[in-house]
Amino acid sequence: MSTNNNNNNNNNKLVYIDDHRVRHLLDWDKTFKAVEKSMESVAAGRAFQNARAITTIPKTHNFLYTMPGYLNDSKYGALGCKLVSHFPENPNRAKPLPYVLANILLLDPETSILKAVIAGTDITNWRTAAASAVATKYLHRKENNILAIMGAGVQGRIHAIAFQHFFKFKEVRIWNRTPERAQKLAVELNREHNTKNLFVAYDKAEDCVRNADVIVTATTGASTLVKCEWIKKGAHINAVAVNPNNRELDDATYKASQVYIDNWNGARSELNGIKELGVEFKGQIGDLITGAIHPPESDAITVFQSLGMAVEDCAMARLIYDLHLSSSS
Repeated sequence: MSTNNNNNNNNNKLVYIDDHRVRHLLDWDKTFKAVEKSMESVAAGRAFQNARAITTIPKTHNFLYTMPGYLNDSKYGALGCKLVSHFPENPNRAKPLPYVLANILLLDPETSILKAVIAGTDITNWRTAAASAVATKYLHRKENNILAIMGAGVQGRIHAIAFQHFFKFKEVRIWNRTPERAQKLAVELNREHNTKNLFVAYDKAEDCVRNADVIVTATTGASTLVKCEWIKKGAHINAVAVNPNNRELDDATYKASQVYIDNWNGARSELNGIKELGVEFKGQIGDLITGAIHPPESDAITVFQSLGMAVEDCAMARLIYDLHLSSSS
């Protein structure tokens, strides 16, 4: 299938789409479809990407991810590369900045001419939460009553918003190492959703996780947060953070769960620590979408070990680019 779009007159015009414009164009249902198609295309052999490369900056804790990819699809197809910087001191600057910043380069798939530079920070946040939502759709086919979110940062917030949009939980629990941050986020989300007690802050991680139907771990991954004995049968976990030295889930959780991934290349590069536990990954989420593998049994504990994929960014860049051109013409 061709990745050409209908805006051929704009192919030679470089477009910059800034953060404000991206936020205006982002839509949860469209984001979900773009990410779902990305995952499906990876499994179907219509998407190509390498494991992300990391460039470290000497004498700092700063680094840069480089994530190129190509997706062959009539609606979401794109050739692109995302640059993601991780600068932990950014929030402490006189004019605070996010510690993670991203930009996506969108190229013409026929000529490689640069078509657009698109602010990618919000795209990254949205597509990460959408990937967890897609995984939850295919791995957790039971009632969604209680959602537990570990972490009250950017990903904790965006997952809370996305999951309430898609699944309508009756209670959304939030835990953070600093309890005040969890309490603040719960208050903000209740106000934004015009609710009183939908979002509830928990002081103890165990209390937050027990009896939860779906769990999201969205911290820096610097320490273990969730223990296997806290997790009920049939629960689904979206493990978002990846840290080469630590994991948010204890070893027993991985051993007791059916673990799924977003792509094999990334898993082979970055998830060796989990494989060393004797865990065999059941497959990609895209394999569930295409029907190449069967869904898990209803009482199984499932884990989606999220890494993030360049082709998700490509699909989202194409989506935002097309929306931008169509609404600007």
